[in-house]
Amino acid sequence: MTPRAKEYVDMMNKGFADLKQREKEFKYLITEGRTKRSVEVKLGKTVEKICPVLPGFPFEPSDCRALFEPIDYVAFVGLTKGSISRLDFVDVKTGGSRLNQRQREIRDAVTDGAVRLRRLGD
Repeated sequence: MTPRAKEYVDMMNKGFADLKQREKEFKYLITEGRTKRSVEVKLGKTVEKICPVLPGFPFEPSDCRALFEPIDYVAFVGLTKGSISRLDFVDVKTGGSRLNQRQREIRDAVTDGAVRLRRLGD
């Protein structure tokens, strides 16, 4: 093998070694990211469930009824005091998460006044 050919082969081998190292690092980052996101999602789901009893929750826990999907709670504001003044749809978000498509549709329906009470059975 000529010196120039050997130099080329060595350069190519080093390039492949660098690519393999980058691949390892990338796989680690992907796995690490997935694990972190998984933990964040599970933690968020747990916080959603206990949120009404945490300090700073803006509603009386006894006024809240859990749905969890597609939103977390309906708060019947004033229920425990004997007079309901309004209903609030409450979704707890952690870690900078945003409303999903269905939750945005609910928000928009409430904002547009497309909410009603239907009484069945009469």
